[in-house]
Amino acid sequence: MDGSSQSCTVSYDGVISYSVPAGGFSPIDVKNSSCARSSLTTSLSPARPSWSIPHGVTQTRFVATSLQEAYTADGMQSIAAVAAPHRVPVSWMVGSYAYLANTSLYQSYHAARGDDVESENNANLVHDLQVRLPWYVPTVSVEGAGHERNIRGLMALGEHAFWGITWNSHGTDRTFDYGAPWGSYCADPASYKRPQPDGSCDLLAFEWTARDLTRAYLSGHEEYFSTDPDDLRLRAQFSTSGAQTYIREIADAYAAAGETQPIVMMSQQESAEDTPDDAAILDALYGQAVSDGMKVETLATAATDARTFSAAPRAVAFPYIPGGIQVASSIVGGQKLYPATIDYHDTQSGMTFLAGHTLPTRVFRYADDTHSAYDAPFPTVPPSSMPSLTGASVKNGKLALAFSAPVALHFAIALWSDPSALRIAFPGAVRAGRAGVVVAFELQEGPNQIVVPCAGCRSTTFAYSR
Repeated sequence: MDGSSQSCTVSYDGVISYSVPAGGFSPIDVKNSSCARSSLTTSLSPARPSWSIPHGVTQTRFVATSLQEAYTADGMQSIAAVAAPHRVPVSWMVGSYAYLANTSLYQSYHAARGDDVESENNANLVHDLQVRLPWYVPTVSVEGAGHERNIRGLMALGEHAFWGITWNSHGTDRTFDYGAPWGSYCADPASYKRPQPDGSCDLLAFEWTARDLTRAYLSGHEEYFSTDPDDLRLRAQFSTSGAQTYIREIADAYAAAGETQPIVMMSQQESAEDTPDDAAILDALYGQAVSDGMKVETLATAATDARTFSAAPRAVAFPYIPGGIQVASSIVGGQKLYPATIDYHDTQSGMTFLAGHTLPTRVFRYADDTHSAYDAPFPTVPPSSMPSLTGASVKNGKLALAFSAPVALHFAIALWSDPSALRIAFPGAVRAGRAGVVVAFELQEGPNQIVVPCAGCRSTTFAYSR
């Protein structure tokens, strides 16, 4: 639901509740309500919550790339022409010797606004690029979809970062990166789709292109809801103007999420696929990223910068943004109106929470994932091993949570209330922008009680984030 004719208290699990105002609010998944069901409403075009609209300084980094697997010179020039007015440097990712014919374009774009070049992990191709482009320093290996990533090979070339994880993918271009973290993360060289367990950063991973984290997950079509203009026009069936509005709002959501933590927003557009409609959508994205105050970087710069923060636990809240094709989600009972999500990961686990849910709807236990393969997804923790929340209470500024855990597990909860008002002081607490907070902890097999210092907590009913 996303509206009520009166103020109301709602709950999904019957333990933690939220107060919602009369009028509209961010979509939330509920099972119980103090209001009559007739007073609750839904709309497929809800207004954006204020927490998804930037209103302060953002720490989000924006990286514009173009994969050079198949190309046209016109497409390259179109992308460059879109980027130039926004002063956005493009990182051109070379995957074929055919692109060495573009030396003059790479040179001119580098001189004009600092464009960069990266290469697939082919030693001969890297050498030839260095000869032709004296400023080129191999930094990020181009490891695309549809084949295994050559981690040993790229590290042998002296590169300690790679691009090409397709977040949440279920076989798009034959790749199953389901379970790998979004954005950038410090990857385990021995199992590249999980974070490095010891918290170091010997290898940095970048995703293919940023996605709508809510609709990509809940629709099951991560290939529809991304920042690739072709995905929006051809797969998600947006009009050009609709895609421009949608992609601006995606940028806003990433900028707002970056107000409490540094994150990377990746953009990728292939020159062979660039059309006037694509260029208009790309222009909207580049313009919004700059307008929102994101720090614009090349892949090479981001490989150094993001290494300083990509090992830390991170949580990103993402709203429901309407537009394009409406896909029913089995995760929320066939609904086409989706609750917001929080995606969280640390070195031990990855989790996703739906708005109104205290517990995650999926957990990836990275200790189980000692081998990564491009065509094999990570498994989620099975329902039989998932903990249950059996009770909660608030007293003297402390939130006490009771759990029953079938197995020992690194776990977390989400509270969908303004973190500034909650004032949680707990080592495992990570703010998800202004939308909520994730609190991670260890559960032992059997009954557990977790006590979270929460100076702003007055009861187990919280004000729902707006």
